[in-house]
Amino acid sequence: MNRKGTVLVLIASALSVFILLGCNSDSDDATTSNHNSGLSSGDLFYATMRETTPVYEPISVEDEALKLAGFVVPVQPLIGAEDWSSGELLYSVYFTLRDFQSPRDEGVVDRSNLYKLLYDAESVFSGAYSSADRLPSAQAIASPFAGIDTSATLFESAANIEDDSLSVAYTNTEETLEALVTWKWTEDSDPDKAERGIAYYIYNKHTNDITIDMVFAVDYDISTPATEYNLRCKATGNTVDHSFQFNYLINSTAIIAKGVSQGQDNYVVFKYSSDGGVHTYYVRVPAEQGEAYFKDIYENHPEEVVTDPADIEDDDDYLDWVQGEAFMAEADLLTNTEQLNVGVAGLAGTINLDF
Repeated sequence: MNRKGTVLVLIASALSVFILLGCNSDSDDATTSNHNSGLSSGDLFYATMRETTPVYEPISVEDEALKLAGFVVPVQPLIGAEDWSSGELLYSVYFTLRDFQSPRDEGVVDRSNLYKLLYDAESVFSGAYSSADRLPSAQAIASPFAGIDTSATLFESAANIEDDSLSVAYTNTEETLEALVTWKWTEDSDPDKAERGIAYYIYNKHTNDITIDMVFAVDYDISTPATEYNLRCKATGNTVDHSFQFNYLINSTAIIAKGVSQGQDNYVVFKYSSDGGVHTYYVRVPAEQGEAYFKDIYENHPEEVVTDPADIEDDDDYLDWVQGEAFMAEADLLTNTEQLNVGVAGLAGTINLDF
């Protein structure tokens, strides 16, 4: 699979630990905003998922790492709208799992990116966590969006923070952290726009298994119930062995993946489509690669994107799951605010929790 020659293989191997350590250091910093002493950074969405799903470095960061390691790197511009990112489906696959670090990537990476969405969901949770009240007894709390099934969790604490349009419900024990987070964001500068998100998260601190189910929508005209930008993400995996399964839908771009995100000789198999599976593509990506690898496939080796899964080298049988998993469809998205419950205290159209 490697086409870049022995020198680049050695460079990539030498830098893999360097880059990974850099990511982990920054991810720890990014989760320190939670001031509640009952949580540590290892419990939270952003840091744990980065140890599970792939984190693909953008070309600019890969080049900087090479320079710091003493290699001479040719000068090249950042990827722009006129380059391979422009409307390319393979770029969307990469960008979904592109590294996001704050403040470095604020204003550059939007919430179509898993890590940006997780970072923001975690910010909501961290801000609302200490405001939650202990419930008289643990109880099931339905997600405001029926497509996210929270029946597996009995929540012990919850809060609706109406002034900030935030809600949280959680159970945090020695064994697990289980949380349901909802938010609605508006901007004074754009009063006709609203962003709504719901995230359901389960992390087993003993087995290191993680599950997350998120729905996100942007409504550019709140006078109508329809939302114009819609996203859904389901991911499961393990932070220790770095195995994962991934199903993502952004409007019409659907991505499914399975593999191991870190470690020599590990790899990920992607299945993706932009028309509901009428035309479906597959690609195999070695672990710990980055944007440069995807761009090289696009520019120099398009034959590595295949339509027949039999053409994928798959010694670990990831394709069985990838082929068996259906692409998510419009019914899996939050496309209309009338899909949400009426909230609390008669606040119709909110995403507050009923408990």
